[in-house]
Amino acid sequence: MKHVLTIILALTLSFPTFAEDGFKWCLYFSDLNYPIKPEYEAQFDELAEFIKSYPDSLFEISGYLDMRASDIDRLKQALWTRKYLIEHYDIPSSMLLVAVGKLKDDPYIKDVKTEDEQEWNRRAEIKFISKEEY
Repeated sequence: MKHVLTIILALTLSFPTFAEDGFKWCLYFSDLNYPIKPEYEAQFDELAEFIKSYPDSLFEISGYLDMRASDIDRLKQALWTRKYLIEHYDIPSSMLLVAVGKLKDDPYIKDVKTEDEQEWNRRAEIKFISKEEY
């Protein structure tokens, strides 16, 4: 099941040929210290190229963590993701990359019972918002 979800996720996160408002990337983290899972590094590469190709657009980086984390930790995770994109991919810090911490009541998987399910809730979603929309 986990491999099927990974394949579906990879297909839905393919680099778009054109941008639509609301288009999202979803990147998952190994633990509460925000290290990127190795299998998502290529998606960070694609995301960075996409962001650079829309310099006048807004990108909302939403931080989500599992239920054990605080709301401040969620914001820190979004800020970490923003900083990582800027520092590792030479994205100008003047671009509109807005970091937002999401609340505990917005998990990907509700009523978590296993550590694997907790892991699915540790993610950053990066949403594309065109200049015309903000």
